[in-house]
Amino acid sequence: MLGFSIPYDNKDGKRDFFSFSVERGPLLFAGSRHTSIDDRVCTGLINAFGSLNFTFLTGCAGGVDESFRKALGKSDYAHISIMACAFPDRIRLSQGILPLVVVPEGLPPRAALAKRTLWMTALCRLLVLFPSSPMGKGSSLAFRSAIMGSKPVFIVTKDRPKDSNLYRIFYSSLFGVVEGYWCIPYIYKDTGLCYQIF
Repeated sequence: MLGFSIPYDNKDGKRDFFSFSVERGPLLFAGSRHTSIDDRVCTGLINAFGSLNFTFLTGCAGGVDESFRKALGKSDYAHISIMACAFPDRIRLSQGILPLVVVPEGLPPRAALAKRTLWMTALCRLLVLFPSSPMGKGSSLAFRSAIMGSKPVFIVTKDRPKDSNLYRIFYSSLFGVVEGYWCIPYIYKDTGLCYQIF
């Protein structure tokens, strides 16, 4: 398990820390098909998480997926990175990382893409999400399914996520590379993948 500690101001206006743990394993980079991420940002996050012994997962779409596929393919972590494909013809887009078709043949395109997203969020331990503003359907599905699966999500955005009784929200910086909000699900059993340290 890997511990994270997020500084925040409590109700008394004093600085406090919220701590939680994540099981090491696949980290999912996902987000808008209409947004490209600077290679330095991708590389900074990949190197930071790679040094913490995470493996990597991204999708077969353009935009954010493509940005991270390219960066992962050039990184020292290409051999522990997977591209999850909704369609067999997208294998050619892998950029040097392992492509896997994770959706049964014959599904309509929208259903296939949703099924791929659900496969990725089920497998990942942590989601780093780069949504559009407002958040699109694909990013919303990834966010909701990760939260419902008790996976912490870091959303790279200037817009504070909506409050919910399903998670706590903390503004933070991720390794000094990007800024946004942690959404940490409440865990009601000790067997959860992400839990608050008391």
